[in-house]
Amino acid sequence: MENISNIRALKRNMRPILAGLAAGVCLLVVQNAFAASPQPIDREAKTCERAIQYQERRLNIPKGLLNAISVAESGRWNASGQATIAWPWTVTTGGKGNFLPNRADAVAFVKSLQSDGVQNIDVGCMQINLKYHPDAFVSIEHAFDPNANAAYAADFLDERFQVSKSWLKAAGDYHSTTPVLNKSYRKKVAKIWHNTPITSASNDALKPALSTLSSKGIASAPSTSLTQRFNLAFQARTFRQSGQAIANRVNAFKPGASLNRPKGKDKKIQFAKKRRSQLMAWRQANGTQPKSAPKVAPHTTLMPTIPASINVQ
Repeated sequence: MENISNIRALKRNMRPILAGLAAGVCLLVVQNAFAASPQPIDREAKTCERAIQYQERRLNIPKGLLNAISVAESGRWNASGQATIAWPWTVTTGGKGNFLPNRADAVAFVKSLQSDGVQNIDVGCMQINLKYHPDAFVSIEHAFDPNANAAYAADFLDERFQVSKSWLKAAGDYHSTTPVLNKSYRKKVAKIWHNTPITSASNDALKPALSTLSSKGIASAPSTSLTQRFNLAFQARTFRQSGQAIANRVNAFKPGASLNRPKGKDKKIQFAKKRRSQLMAWRQANGTQPKSAPKVAPHTTLMPTIPASINVQ
């Protein structure tokens, strides 16, 4: 009996130990799961970069320049990648940059600032100022679309380049036309641009142009002939589509483009109208419909009898 009692006592004493071990294992599994999943900054690390690279190709901006500006504007240190990246949900006001965790929080923060009467606010990858560029976006949500944000910045940088004929001068104008601020910003962007790895074949040709500093301490812009070679390389590598296809792709990225696209029920209605029009034209061409067809109630489907030999697309 004494042995049986000892065994029962041992079982009772082992229960809390086993329960503790089970809890420890569960905690370890959860910790490993969190460690394996990418952190928010890792998930968003390439968000701005992808949008910016597309805009550089679209307007033949020297590779890496627009990205260097974005890092100067909304740069945030990414410890896991050991690099400073442009953060898409950056909001700057009163000289202070705020890195919001996601788009919804960034939008809510800007709306809260505006409700308090704050107007001088920079937003997104390229830190577009909502006060000085009031017509840049159709909404605050649109302003935080990385593609729309980068597209507006690229267009503005290209406009400044058309005036100065120098990409680095255009980069300075992107920030300010005040000489002191312009010069300081150009130096900052040139340094980032020079130190950013470029994986293309033009890397060796670009670095000497960036590393050549003037007596004033500002990196020289790439020469006109060098820029033209870059442009031709971009065109040969990227734009292999028809002119209309390129235009359609560019227009799709313009601010507000998505507002003109029919969605949901409206899209189905337009499709139905188009099909009714095609069928009416076919019937008139084949003598089965009078030229002046009676009016049909909205959304009424016309189903003519079509010979089996006719294939209507």
